[in-house]
Amino acid sequence: MKISRRALLGSISLLPLAPAATRAQALGSNAVFYDIVRQIGGIPDISDHLLDAANDEFLTTYGAAAQREFVYALRTGAIAERIKQASPEIQEQAAFVARLLYTGEVMRDGAYKAIYYPWCLGWKSLTFATAPGTCGGPAFGHWAHHPVTGDM
Repeated sequence: MKISRRALLGSISLLPLAPAATRAQALGSNAVFYDIVRQIGGIPDISDHLLDAANDEFLTTYGAAAQREFVYALRTGAIAERIKQASPEIQEQAAFVARLLYTGEVMRDGAYKAIYYPWCLGWKSLTFATAPGTCGGPAFGHWAHHPVTGDM
């Protein structure tokens, strides 16, 4: 098989898109679930990491059959109305997703742990702070330092 220089150079420009295409294909299988998660979060630009976390944690907590029922119940219409009219199980699952999105917390060993806190929407809602550990250095970054006290 002979490849012309033009064909080779033309195909090189597509290489950076390969990971994005793979990601888009993977999202396609759960696109409706991710859309519902974005609606529950109330913003369109939720990080891919947090979307994947919501998917993984939902499946771990409730299972694939529950996720299918969740998607079926909330797939069309205004999200607030759909949740209000849904069964108590679906309402609990929607609250689970909202808690995960805004706090980054999930239940581990009988206690809530903030595993996804750097990506959670609670930090996006603040204009004056960033998540500990992502601001100014290792560990807790600037959060590790006590505030300056004194008379002003």
